[in-house]
Amino acid sequence: MTPLAGARHRVYTRLHNLSLTARLVSVVVLLTLTAFLVTTTLTAYLLRDYLTDRTDSDLRSYLDPLADSAVAQLMNQPDPGEDYLPSTPFYLVITHRETNQAIAWAPRSQEIRPDLSAVAWDDPRFAEGPFYFTVRGEGSDGQWRVLADRHRSGQLTVAVAVPLAPVQSTVRQLVLLSSIVGFCTLAAVALLGWFAVRRSFRPLGRIEDTARAIAAGDLTSRIPPRAAHDEVASLSDSLNRMLARIEHSFAVREASEQRMRQFVADASHELRTPLATVKGYAELYRVGGVREPEDVAGAMSRIENEAGRMARLVEDLLLLTRLDSQPATQPRDVDLTVLAADTVQDARVRRDDRDIRLVPLDPAAEGLSGVHTMGDDHGLRQVFTNLVANALEHTPDRTPLEVALGSSGGRAVVEIRDHGPGIPPDVADRVFERFYRADPSRNRSSGGTGLGLAIVAAIVARHGGTVRHLQTPGGGATFRVELPLHLTTEPADAS
Repeated sequence: MTPLAGARHRVYTRLHNLSLTARLVSVVVLLTLTAFLVTTTLTAYLLRDYLTDRTDSDLRSYLDPLADSAVAQLMNQPDPGEDYLPSTPFYLVITHRETNQAIAWAPRSQEIRPDLSAVAWDDPRFAEGPFYFTVRGEGSDGQWRVLADRHRSGQLTVAVAVPLAPVQSTVRQLVLLSSIVGFCTLAAVALLGWFAVRRSFRPLGRIEDTARAIAAGDLTSRIPPRAAHDEVASLSDSLNRMLARIEHSFAVREASEQRMRQFVADASHELRTPLATVKGYAELYRVGGVREPEDVAGAMSRIENEAGRMARLVEDLLLLTRLDSQPATQPRDVDLTVLAADTVQDARVRRDDRDIRLVPLDPAAEGLSGVHTMGDDHGLRQVFTNLVANALEHTPDRTPLEVALGSSGGRAVVEIRDHGPGIPPDVADRVFERFYRADPSRNRSSGGTGLGLAIVAAIVARHGGTVRHLQTPGGGATFRVELPLHLTTEPADAS
């Protein structure tokens, strides 16, 4: 790396390591300094040109009177301006064209005078009119402004000069004064800029504090709102919305993980009993604990029952997994009247001792009308089957059961009403949880898995519907299923 490249790298590294506040203030100061330098330089040049133009005007106005006065003295003519000439600030030189030598100058006592030795007095430009130029002084660093012209006599060239020291002094004073003012301005800009940037960045500091708090695990931390409607306020609002979504996502993930842990624990618990039963009877048979044919048949029957229970549990778990992970199938028109009628007919066949009826949702209606929705025929059929089976399982014998069908508020409604003991209010909100049982011992003995209502809730949710528990008037439990109503002109297939 060359020394120049190394120096550039060091400068870049130092600038890069500066804080954002320092960099912004430095940029503002550099811009102000640049503007000051440009303004001061331009002002100095303009002032110098203006003062030089005024000097040229003075030289032009005094050239002819001074030249006439000096020529008159040379020709021994009386001159009313004889006493005035020595006191003038101008320096006058009269040169003969043929000899190109100065034959007179005034004032003779002036020690500091322009250096005109290099001037070619026979220059053709003198014949074109007054000619301005600048020369240095003899024995000094000062400059003189000179105006030369050919005298009307034709044989003489007259030059009048004036020092530019006043002009240069004025310009230097302007530059000095501007430098002092500029330095004070830069200091004020740097100081005020530092405070202004720090104040403007104060909300960013709060954003940084919030980010640290969130990184430490506090997902509830938020950026304090600002009354101003600037970019930082907009950034704060956007970040707060993002943080809210992140917190919600973490909460959803945590809830999902918690449900998964609970699900695994519940599934393990549910499988433990039938597995222990199967293992126990198998070991009992292996060690010869059951020898009689009727004992062997009883043991095999228990093993078969528990294996069937495990199979139903695994099937329900697989169904819930598919409902949670797989996308919904292509919806089709489903006639809920047909599904409800089939469900009632199937239940009557299984339990001919029960009074199971299909009734209209509105008691004042004369009969059933076709009610349609868009969805999966198989899934909705399972919903009705599970709800009816649940009602038959948890109500005493000969308890009547109604399946009510209709529409309300633009929704298709199906209600499964029983007139049994009902569900206690303190557990009614939990009946749709997976593996939840209001009476665990009864459900296990009856072979239930505790997933039936959870499957119902999952299927109904996939259809954009809701299912909830209500109290049946007069006692009992009612499960109300509401689905999006699909209007169709097709007649009902069942009545």
